[in-house]
Amino acid sequence: MAKNIITTVYGPDIPGIIKELAECTREWGGEWLACKVIKLDGQFAAIMSVVVEMQNEEKLQSQLHKKFRDLTFIYSPAQFEAAKKVKTINLLVDCIDRPGLTADLTNIIANLGITMENMDCKRFEMDGIGETVFSAKLALSVDQTVDSETIAGEIETLSEDARVQVQ
Repeated sequence: MAKNIITTVYGPDIPGIIKELAECTREWGGEWLACKVIKLDGQFAAIMSVVVEMQNEEKLQSQLHKKFRDLTFIYSPAQFEAAKKVKTINLLVDCIDRPGLTADLTNIIANLGITMENMDCKRFEMDGIGETVFSAKLALSVDQTVDSETIAGEIETLSEDARVQVQ
């Protein structure tokens, strides 16, 4: 019988590491259903939904730990929610940076009961205005009936200069 586990792995970004992880998983009959990878400043993190036969689960995990000693692995059972009619909306948020901005943004999203699928944020100097700008790309999972412009309007309450584009 197959088991679906969520595997999170992080550590130094070594060329070809994702390919090696996938090959090791296949050696034990495992299959990645989905994977997200992020790399930043010489490090990487990945989260994978892996299906493997129950009798091979411990063997696969043991092999991963032996073969990739510099990486950290975390395993948890996959939890499936009842199928809901959802859609993903993508937003681009730009405004002048300030302390607590990321926390305020995530609080607005949480208070709206929205699931954040992905957030990629950056801060950078804008020579023309002499300020640091905050920019975030958001992927949000919402009920089919939710209007993306309404969510954009709520996020624009972050500050006077906040601009949100629905993509």
